[in-house]
Amino acid sequence: MIMARLMKLEVLTPEKILVKREDISYVLLNTVTGGVGVLANHGPMIAVLGEGTLKLQDKDNHVILVYVEGGFAEVKDNQVVILTPRAQRAENIDVAKYQQIRDEALARLDHPDALTDVEHTEKILRRAEARLRTAALVGKVDPYPLGSE
Repeated sequence: MIMARLMKLEVLTPEKILVKREDISYVLLNTVTGGVGVLANHGPMIAVLGEGTLKLQDKDNHVILVYVEGGFAEVKDNQVVILTPRAQRAENIDVAKYQQIRDEALARLDHPDALTDVEHTEKILRRAEARLRTAALVGKVDPYPLGSE
């Protein structure tokens, strides 16, 4: 009996289906407790995702990087479904925009006034930095070495 080596994957936001593929060989989830690698035939799992990078690898060993703003991942029956409030492919992240957002958040935190919502500003900073880290990985991530059995 030949075991499946590929998975279906969907990255869903309230607005759109960002990624829908049936040729995924490996997924690296950025969970709140650390990275979790998922290969075909992985056991059922639900994970809480942190803000950061979702790494996907297709059957041709192409790496796809996606920023996810938290959410949940369900792994079941060779299918991975990511539900997240916001997601963006790494190559589409506007680096200059998020550098400016990061810099403005840092300036507000360095010199808060009575109207500064520190917790909200820290969240903006975390999300901008996570997007910038994701964008910085484009072209720099090697495929996961999948052995031949």
